[in-house]
Amino acid sequence: MGDKENIRPQLARRNFLKNSIYLSSLVPVLGILNSCSNSESGKKADDLKNINWSNFTLYMPVDDKGNFTLVDSCEKELGINISYTEDIDDNATFFTKIKPLLDKGESIGRDLIVVTDDFVLPWINGGFVEKFDKQNMPNVSNHLIESYFGAVYDPERNYTIPWQSGFTGIGFNKSKIKELLGTETIKSLDQFFDPRLKGQILMSSEMGDSVGLVLSWLGINLKSFTDEDFEKALNFISQQVAKGQIQQIVGNESALALENGDVAAVVGYAGDLWQLGDDFGFEVPESGGVVFADNLLIPKSSQNKDLAEKVVDYFYNPEIAAEVSQYVGYVSPVKGAQEEAVKLDPELAKNKWVFPTKEQFDLVEFFIIPDAQRDANLREKWQKVLGN
Repeated sequence: MGDKENIRPQLARRNFLKNSIYLSSLVPVLGILNSCSNSESGKKADDLKNINWSNFTLYMPVDDKGNFTLVDSCEKELGINISYTEDIDDNATFFTKIKPLLDKGESIGRDLIVVTDDFVLPWINGGFVEKFDKQNMPNVSNHLIESYFGAVYDPERNYTIPWQSGFTGIGFNKSKIKELLGTETIKSLDQFFDPRLKGQILMSSEMGDSVGLVLSWLGINLKSFTDEDFEKALNFISQQVAKGQIQQIVGNESALALENGDVAAVVGYAGDLWQLGDDFGFEVPESGGVVFADNLLIPKSSQNKDLAEKVVDYFYNPEIAAEVSQYVGYVSPVKGAQEEAVKLDPELAKNKWVFPTKEQFDLVEFFIIPDAQRDANLREKWQKVLGN
C-alpha cells in the first residue's frame, strides 16, 4: 500500500476531529460555513462566487492540518469559493432546524446538502429542492452507475444525485467485545443485546438504521412491514433503553464514542468503522442489515444553482471519486471509481464493504417508506422514542 503516510489517509481526519470537536461546538452554524474554505485562488475571496455545502461527518478527504484537499482542488478548478462543513448529525434534526425557513421560502444558507434516501421525500414533496440540469453535468450523465436510477423517491434522479452509499450494521471494539463476550466479533443482534453488554451499546437516531435492523431481526420484511410491526420494533427499543441495555440513541458521533472507549458496540456504518482501523470491526447481522444512499440536493433557496451543479459534477470525475472512496470507505456511485481506487490502494479492492459483490447486497435491504403521510406518522412516533 505504499509508505506509512499513505496506509490510512483517513486516520488524519480522526485526529483533526478530536482536536476540533470542542471548538466547533462553540461556533454557530453559519460561522462554521464561513470558516471551512481554503481557497488559494489568485482572486480575492470577495470576488469569488461562494458555494455553501453541508455534509455528514467523516465524508470528505482531509489532511493532517484539517484541510479538505478535494474541496480545495475543486475551488481551483472552478474558480470559486466553497464553504464546506460537516454539520449534519442526522437527517431529522437538520431538517427540523431549517424547516421554518424552508416553509417561508427563505435562504437556509446552503447551496448543496446531503440527505439519506429514506428522508428525501419530505424535501421533494415539500418543493424544497431544485431540479438538476444534467446538461450542466456531463460527468454525472456519463458516470452515474445505472443501478442508482429507479429509486422510488426519484426514479430519474431529477432532484437527487448519489454522493455515497453503504451498509448499516454493527460496529464494535474488538478488545472490549473479547473482554465482555469472549469473542472478537458480533454477528447478530442477539449478541448486541446480550445482557453482558448492558450500558455498552449505542443505537442510531436515524429511524431507518435502528428500526430497520430490529425489524429484520424480528423476521419482518422491510419492504412490507405494517404499522403494527413498526410499533413492535419501537416497543422493543424503548424497553432496551428503559432497562439500560442501550446507553444512548445518538446521531453521527457514534464512531467517535466507540473509538474513545465509551462503548463496546454501536449501530453504525461500514465506512466509519473502516476508518477507525484494525482494532475495530463491522458486520451486517445474520438477520439482515440496511443499505442506504446519501444524496446531494440543491435547496430551493440556492443563489448559485449552476455552480452547485458544477461542484457535483467535479466529484463525478472517476479519479476524484476514487480519492473520496479511498478515504471514506463507502461505496462510490461513479463508474470507473473502483478501477481508479485500486490504482491508489490495491488493498482497497479487498474490502467487501467498499466494493461489494452480490453476496453483500443479498444481506441487506433499503428502508424507504414511499407514502409521505405514513412516513411522517411513523417518524413522529420514532421521535417520541428519542424523547422529542
